[in-house]
Formats: sequence, C-alpha cells, structure tokens
Amino acid sequence: MEYDLLVRGHVLDPGQGLDGPMDVAVTGGRVTAVAPRLDAARARRVIDATAPGRHVVPGLIDLHTHVAHGAITPGVGMEGCDPDDIGVRAGVTTVVDAGSVGVANIGVFGAFIQPRARTRVVPFLNVGSHAHTMPSMVDVHDLAEIDRAAIARCVAANPGLVRGVKLRLVGPLVAERGKEVVAAAKDVAREHGVPLMVHIGDLSAHRRPEPERLTPVTRFAVDQLDPGDILTHLCTPNPGGATDMDAALIEARERGVILDAALGRGNFGHRVAREQRERGLPPDTVSSDLTLAGQGFHSLVECMAKFLAVGYDLPDVVRMTTANAARALGMGEELGAIAPGRAADLTILDVVAGDFAFVDTARETFHGTRALAPVHTVKGGELFAPGWGAHPWGWLPARRGHEVAP
Repeated sequence: MEYDLLVRGHVLDPGQGLDGPMDVAVTGGRVTAVAPRLDAARARRVIDATAPGRHVVPGLIDLHTHVAHGAITPGVGMEGCDPDDIGVRAGVTTVVDAGSVGVANIGVFGAFIQPRARTRVVPFLNVGSHAHTMPSMVDVHDLAEIDRAAIARCVAANPGLVRGVKLRLVGPLVAERGKEVVAAAKDVAREHGVPLMVHIGDLSAHRRPEPERLTPVTRFAVDQLDPGDILTHLCTPNPGGATDMDAALIEARERGVILDAALGRGNFGHRVAREQRERGLPPDTVSSDLTLAGQGFHSLVECMAKFLAVGYDLPDVVRMTTANAARALGMGEELGAIAPGRAADLTILDVVAGDFAFVDTARETFHGTRALAPVHTVKGGELFAPGWGAHPWGWLPARRGHEVAP
C-alpha cells in the first residue's frame, strides 16, 4: 500500500499510552499505520517532525469556542471567530461552538459556516432564542425566551445540526429564578437527547446586589446534570463559581458529568486552578472559550500552557484536549487518538522552554517555563500550515517582564 502522507516524530497520545518515536501513515483521510520506522519510500509526502521538543499528538479538540462568524452583527453582539483561524490554522482540528446563537440564528451553521470551514465544527444551541446576537451579555432575560416549541421545530427541520444545548448562568433572571431556568434548559436537552453545557461564573455579578445568590443556583445545576452533560468554566473565580463544591463536583464526575475548564478572558483564576489540582479536582477537558475579542489574548495551545504553568504535565493537557474531549463529544471512537482506521487528525506541536508570563481574569500575573506552538495541522489527511498566532509577535505567550493585560 502507498501512503498519501507519512509523519515521522515523537508521538504523544496519552489516551492510548503512546509516548515515543513513531511514524504515522495516512491514506484516504484515515490513519493506516502507526509503527516505528515505516517505509518512507512508500509515501507520496513525508513530514519530518523529529526536531527536539516537537511532538505529534491527536488532532486537538476545543470543546468551548464561539465561531458563529457572520451570524452576529459587528458592533452589536459578541462576535465569533472564523473557525479556521482558531481551528486548523491554530493546531485544532475540531471546535465546538458553545451556544453563540439560539434558534433565531443557528441556521447559519448548516447554510454557511460548516460548508466553508476546513475545521470540523460542532454546534451547540443556546437555550436563549437570541443568545449573543444582542448588545446584552445576558442570554436569557425572561423564561419565555426559552422557546421549547421553536427549538423543537428547529431540531426537526435540521436533523443532526444541534449537538448540544448551552445555558449560561449569567444575569439578573438567574439570580432571581435560576432554578427554573436550569430546569427549563435541562428539559430541553432531555427532550432532544443531547448534552447540556452549563456556564458557571458571572463576571458582572459583582456590579449587582447580592452576587452570592448565584451560588445555590450553581449547586442546583451541578446536581441536575446527567451523564454526558458538561459543566464549563470550572476554574472561574467569579460569583457563581464552584470553588467550594468539591464533593458535589466529584460526585457529578463519578456519574459521568464532564468538568471543562474553558478559560476565556473572563473565567480563569490561576489560584483556583492550582488549588483544584492540589485538592485532586483537575478538569476533564481544557478549552479556550475564544471569541473574536479574545482571539488576540490567547489560543487553545496557550490555554494548555497555562495549565502546564499551574502544575500539570504535558501528557495531562494533551489528554484533556484529545481523548477526553473526544469522549465528551460522544466521538471517542472516531476522534482523539492516533490509531489505524481513525480520522487522520493530527497536530504537530513544539514544546518551547522559556520564562513565560500569563495573565488571568483577576489580572494577576503567573509564570511558567513551557509554552506550546503549532507547527502543522493534519485534518482528515489534509495538511494545513499555522497562521501568525494569537499575539502580534506570534504564538508564544509573553515573556516575563512583557506581560499583557487581558
């Protein structure tokens, strides 16, 4: 058999226990062989990824992004990224749009975004009808905006489009009637047999009276989550976070709930993340929560580096963005591993040593000694070069003494 592509390098696939020099052969968009020293003469193209510090990992999966590019009017709502800018041109082969739009706009994915993207795009439907398309950062202002009849028509008319439901526990209605909001969103997800992703942590709650009212709503939400549901923003330092809920979170994980970090610009506290690691409560997945406004702040690979900085190892963060993320999507048999028969999704990364500075939501600076930069992306056997990077100077984080504000 001839190979379309052969990638030679240090394969790191924690989900399968692979960690060492190996060749990966690709034919017809699928992995056809993984073994030491395959015959490179049989390959139409060979990528030498054997440089020091370079690793070949399964195609990275970003479980929480906002890529409703073209569905949100610039200057009005929360604009989404071009999926390929934060996808295949950033070392990421699959992105989940975490509820950028509701039933009023989700048709843009099937008609416009997915057909044009080279990155695999998995849409979650925001339970609020208009979601991020309006000036307010609140998704649900009134329970009537959770329009179950319209959602049912949307799901019926667009088979396979809605892969999950998103709820953000943000805004005055959540503080006042949060348990009703959670119950309504959970009912929608159950009705359509898809996971519910729940955003915790309200960055603006400190500007409203009694921000502590969000805490019991978060506790209630955690208790309502079913196997396959996703709690996102695990490491948020904001009101409504889960910093004092270890027992409930551990119980939720034991019943199959996914704990997702989803850093973003507004929901990552490095002290929270470090303390959770020390208490034995790591996230299952690391994701970026990238929007257009945050695209110059970090990337998924930089989010991974932030977790290296708070004490996790490279295999940990690769597992969180490959095997674990694939299982969270219900795609663990297709994605997240480098194995014969699987989709040929690969990410080639450089691990770079240095003295790097990161800034969290509280504008606190913390430091790490390793960063990651994408070198090549292979999506379904097709090769993509990386873009310029998240910063004016490229992919690597700021060096110590050159910190940037969030």
